[in-house]
Amino acid sequence: MAGKWGVDTREWKKMQEKLERLSQDSNDDSLAYFLRNFIVEMAERVIAKTKPRTPVGTPESTGIPNYVGGTLRRNWQLGKILVEGKKISVEILNPTEYATEVEYGHRIMGGAGHSVEVGWKDGRFMLTISVNEIRNQMPARFAVEWSNFCKRWGL
Repeated sequence: MAGKWGVDTREWKKMQEKLERLSQDSNDDSLAYFLRNFIVEMAERVIAKTKPRTPVGTPESTGIPNYVGGTLRRNWQLGKILVEGKKISVEILNPTEYATEVEYGHRIMGGAGHSVEVGWKDGRFMLTISVNEIRNQMPARFAVEWSNFCKRWGL
């Protein structure tokens, strides 16, 4: 018994053309564009979770009558998008002078000229906690977004 079988290469060629268009950075719907948007969206989610965790100074906490705080909370922002080889990342910044101390903790100084360590103020880890939460959610979120992206491209 004899028979013929084979593969229609026209579909493979269509797929190849789609993948070539997909890889072009100039395309607003390219793979690089998708990945940049995804990482920026995740960074925005980190900031959205970080802000409510960020403490706000009050007259009681600062000892300053009529003090209105919130500078640290308001100053969370996205920085540069960094592309290093095959790695895409985005900076999350807070330029407030004391942001690091509030995040990680700091020594409490006292005595003459504030030269003696008298204690330790624990950090709040508002950014660290938020980054870890979003990092844990990223695989599932990426799977959904990637599936939608592939559907748009007919992949």
